[in-house]
Amino acid sequence: MISVAMATYNGENYISEQIDSIINQTRKVDEIIIVDDHSTDQTVPILLHLQKDHPEWNIKIHVNTKNVGYKTNFKNTIELTSGDFIFLCDQDDIWHKDKVEKMMNILDSNSRILALTSSFDLIDGNGDPLMIEEKEGRSNHNLLLKKVEADSITEITFEEFVYHNYFQGCSSVIRQELKEDFLNNFSTTLPHDWLIHLLAAKKKGMFFYNHPLFDYRIHEKNTIGMVGEIKPTLKQKWNLMNDLAIREQFAKERVESLSVVEQIDPDFMNQHPEYIKMKAFCEKHCQYLENKQFFHLLWQNFNPIYKQLKTRNARMYDLIFALNKANYN
Repeated sequence: MISVAMATYNGENYISEQIDSIINQTRKVDEIIIVDDHSTDQTVPILLHLQKDHPEWNIKIHVNTKNVGYKTNFKNTIELTSGDFIFLCDQDDIWHKDKVEKMMNILDSNSRILALTSSFDLIDGNGDPLMIEEKEGRSNHNLLLKKVEADSITEITFEEFVYHNYFQGCSSVIRQELKEDFLNNFSTTLPHDWLIHLLAAKKKGMFFYNHPLFDYRIHEKNTIGMVGEIKPTLKQKWNLMNDLAIREQFAKERVESLSVVEQIDPDFMNQHPEYIKMKAFCEKHCQYLENKQFFHLLWQNFNPIYKQLKTRNARMYDLIFALNKANYN
């Protein structure tokens, strides 16, 4: 049985097109589970009309009485699925007609795979193709920090996920056994897809199929999206440089990811003292930024961990930020 887990929130502009692309797959899905996170637009009425007009599509709709956020909403959606295989789905993308067929063929031929992701094509809010500069040594529109061959199926290791998540949840299909592992280890510390991929990689079951199987939409209302390629103005650069959330983002992400790794596999952390040192460094780094402790940040520049964490320019911006006492609250 194949399930689709779709979390929605204010998706009236694109939800019908997304569902059409799911229904018109060359290999049919058995159920579409939708949990709406208390939308304030016409998303729910649109869904209810589709459900009423097409009972054969087996759309099951649940509406939250209050907004719980995308992480918990996806968790609740996944929990309600009944399938042996669960495709995670956003509300505003467009699946290629053979997405389910191609991914299921791979899963059917390799029982080791617990989570499988695919590549994608980029589109804008109007559905027109988007192009970005592809960086050397990267794949999957620069999200994957290594080069893999087109159309290949590549394992992604647990160690690779410690600091980064390389794939959107909407690119993923998971087996039911991974669903149970995810529900048992659920935490709002990390995005739901990062946790799922970590758990799959921990069991050596995380794989990437480097072939585009859906159109990923980039627009101003994305809850989670790719970083744009537009160059900021000087004023925007200054504002970003003096934004605490920006300055401590990478360090906070590493503290959060390493905390989850420590929770799900403490033996792994004990065997890798470099991750323990990184976590401690990042915790201190956030503290120094929050308190604008210039000399502590300056001293951190002598620690090689800082060079792993940030570029030379970013380290310089940290020092300028610490000196800018006028913005200190």
